Amino acid sequence: MIIIGITGSIGMGKTTISSMFKLLKIPVFDSDKQVKKILENNYYIIDRIYKLWPDTVILSKNQKKIDKVALGNKIFTNHKNKIILEKIIHPIVQKARNKFLKDNIKSYIVGLDVPLLYETGSNKKCDYVFLVNTSKKNQRKRVLARKNMTEKKFNLINNAQWSFEKKKKFKPIIINTSNGKFISFIIVLINLLKILVIRNLQNDKRTSSRH
Repeated sequence: MIIIGITGSIGMGKTTISSMFKLLKIPVFDSDKQVKKILENNYYIIDRIYKLWPDTVILSKNQKKIDKVALGNKIFTNHKNKIILEKIIHPIVQKARNKFLKDNIKSYIVGLDVPLLYETGSNKKCDYVFLVNTSKKNQRKRVLARKNMTEKKFNLINNAQWSFEKKKKFKPIIINTSNGKFISFIIVLINLLKILVIRNLQNDKRTSSRH
């Protein structure tokens, strides 16, 4: 199995690249979706968050629900809060990711869509990393078009993530999404083919060394 990490700062086009993997029938683990699932359905975690930050939880029909906007404001304006929440949620996400890898053990390639891939050390699980990038102008335009997004919140989220320059030091495969989805798809295809060629050459080398 070849594990490819898909990462990039907010608004870079990471979700679009993940959707291209899915189009190619490559299984993808989506960390953001997993976190969303936890915050909506894991009542043990919801209770823990309520005890820590009661103003981020609303009571609806005798049931506690996370106010994601309030929680986002709470963690992105306070680095300590962010670390606390990550320690609560990340072990559950990691467990789900390990199950995903086990369930897809027969797949030749899988993708791990993880926004904080480098920040959490999840890149160590990957054979390759696709680092998605675009211009700062494109990034700002994309992010500010989102619901409940403000300039201040965008800057807080962006500053909480490692810079492109820092991530680039790990020598990932850069996927530039500045020129539209079609060009991005071609770039993804070319790099997937390169990876397959490299893996096949490595396998041939191993086979020949045994004889």
